[in-house]
Amino acid sequence: MQAVVLAGGKGTRLLPLTVYRPKPMIPFFNRPIMEYIVESLVKFGVDEIIVLVGYLKERIFEYFGNGEEFGVEIKYSNGENLKLGTAGALKKAEKLIQDTFLVVSGDILTNLDFRSLVEYHKKKGGPATIALTKVEDPSAYGVAVLDKEGRISYFKEKPKREEAPSNLVNAGIYVFEPEIFDLIPKGKNFDFSLDLFPKMLNENIPIYGYPFDEYWNDIGRPSTYLQATEDVFLGKLRLPQINVGSLKGNIEKGGSLFTGSRCILRRPRIIGFAVLGNNVEISKDVTIERSVIFSNVTIEEGAEIREAIIGENVYIGKGVVIEPGSVIGDNSIIEDFSKVGANVKIWADSRIGKESIILPD
Repeated sequence: MQAVVLAGGKGTRLLPLTVYRPKPMIPFFNRPIMEYIVESLVKFGVDEIIVLVGYLKERIFEYFGNGEEFGVEIKYSNGENLKLGTAGALKKAEKLIQDTFLVVSGDILTNLDFRSLVEYHKKKGGPATIALTKVEDPSAYGVAVLDKEGRISYFKEKPKREEAPSNLVNAGIYVFEPEIFDLIPKGKNFDFSLDLFPKMLNENIPIYGYPFDEYWNDIGRPSTYLQATEDVFLGKLRLPQINVGSLKGNIEKGGSLFTGSRCILRRPRIIGFAVLGNNVEISKDVTIERSVIFSNVTIEEGAEIREAIIGENVYIGKGVVIEPGSVIGDNSIIEDFSKVGANVKIWADSRIGKESIILPD
């Protein structure tokens, strides 16, 4: 079976982490987010993946290559995918598609059973099926309403929580038949949610919904990235080749730790969890709370990092305090006894001088 992975977006809500890497290449437990999608597809039985690339596509080419290392054939559809929209970018790959195919966003984390999804799609016999995840607060999403046959009757965009007709939202995972290409204009900006699906509903072309209960997170913001990280430690999100089951429960007591290779730690105080990349060096009396630190980072004595994400090649000096919600871009230097306030984003390649205070807006 074939699958298409959407990997052309800029990931602007995760800036500055996406200055030097596309969103699907953001590290998650020291592997690109997209790698978990690829592994899940291969496990299901996909033998060919077409990756729709755009922004910083070279990073994806270099890592995934032709897919041989991952046990699958990978092809790429290149072009101005950002200008074409999701469906418009898919149209460019039309000549590569032979039969029923999956479409998956390259920046989500999920334990969805792809086999059950595809079986449901084939049973319904329609041209399109949308995987629908259940959320507590649907007010930030387009909510899908199903009839008794599982067919989508309509979408309601970002309803008030108390007025939402359902709690089912688009998970960014689809099963299509090749006939879907007949509905997508060539060379035009055309989006799945904004254009294709409304067109299908208006023309009474069936779209089926597949509600699922398994884990899903789109890693759209720093807060959801950190939540997904915590969910791994809690056992809510299962990742291939990562077994943190023995740590489940420790997170509440304070001290779950996952490190890459060649790290040097001088007994830091871990609260909640800490995930470290490769070549991370931490001096004594450092506190890390619910934070992720990418590779090649040095943290000096007495620093405090709380609910933050630290990019690659960053130096954090003595006594530095980084408050919750902050993101430090790659190649930055924060000198001794400086303070980065809550929800502050320090751009890549920045230098914060000694004893500086960076306040939020």
